[in-house]
Amino acid sequence: MEKILNDLSRSLRRVEFEEAVSLLEGAGLHELGACAHSRRMLADPGGTVGYIVNRMVNYSNVCAAQCAFCAYHAKAGRVAPFVLDDGEIFEICSEAVSRGARQIMLQGGLSPRFTLAWAEGLVSRIKSSFPGLWLHVFSPSEIVWFSRASGCSIGECVGRLRAAGADSVPGAADLLVPEIRRSLCGNKCTVEEWISVMRALAKNGMSSSATMTFGMGESLRQRIEHLDVIRRVQDELGIFKAFIAWPVAPENTRIEKEVKRAGAPEFLRTLAVSRIYLDNVKYVQSGWLTEGLKLAQVALRFGANDVGGVLMDEMVVRAAGIDNKASSAQMEGVVRGAGFSPRERDGEYETIRK
Repeated sequence: MEKILNDLSRSLRRVEFEEAVSLLEGAGLHELGACAHSRRMLADPGGTVGYIVNRMVNYSNVCAAQCAFCAYHAKAGRVAPFVLDDGEIFEICSEAVSRGARQIMLQGGLSPRFTLAWAEGLVSRIKSSFPGLWLHVFSPSEIVWFSRASGCSIGECVGRLRAAGADSVPGAADLLVPEIRRSLCGNKCTVEEWISVMRALAKNGMSSSATMTFGMGESLRQRIEHLDVIRRVQDELGIFKAFIAWPVAPENTRIEKEVKRAGAPEFLRTLAVSRIYLDNVKYVQSGWLTEGLKLAQVALRFGANDVGGVLMDEMVVRAAGIDNKASSAQMEGVVRGAGFSPRERDGEYETIRK
């Protein structure tokens, strides 16, 4: 194991699938972190850590997906059913711009009331009013939902959203393992449909992020299966700006009695192996929204080189009992405390200021 880690620390050579499984199962935590940090510095040697001033807009929790690991959808009983109308969403965007937001992240539920025509109209209104605002909007499952309901292809759906003003789409992958998806989120898009959305985004000159929600009862091998899908898609398309991993918050969900929440060591181990395996993704985020700022700071020594967004108003994670918040000043302090230089970035991960 030590020989493998030393070898991987010296270059960005591709780690094999079985090697990654072995690392996740048995490598020492500190040794694994050191290897991931070395590879992070090889991939991005500047010594900076990015963040973006961002506003999250969860426009509804009325959702037909009803994922077993979600405490936010209306039928979970934690949050009363709600739908923001277009005027309310627009006002949130306007207020966010006045506070310096560079990006809006817009996501909601799968419902017949949310159509492709509705999404086009909303995105067009926001972009025409705030042309400098990066619109990181909807999820692959929402796009597949729009596509099915409108009777158009995924490619046409993405093209229409792009024409309306959408800039990028969150990866929102959960776990790209068919048996896990069938048992826990069977009403969402399939793995094949998720990949089709990525191909359509690439064809339209758009980018995405790759995510992994873990700790849902999957095996360690299945986590690597998920990472392997991401790596293969990135080899093909080069579409992912960043990778983000977070453990599921099982509290108040249907799997609460079946799984225990992953602790800090498991989060750091999974993050480090993700950095090591995803040799073709430059930026790895530190997961502060679910893990808090202290652990996010430690994660910057376990392969992460981005801390994601601040100015958050996120409700999905909060429904599970987690309510982490951060300002730009706090985020910069976290970055400096870890021994790096903060840089404010835009939605394309380009530096705005240091």
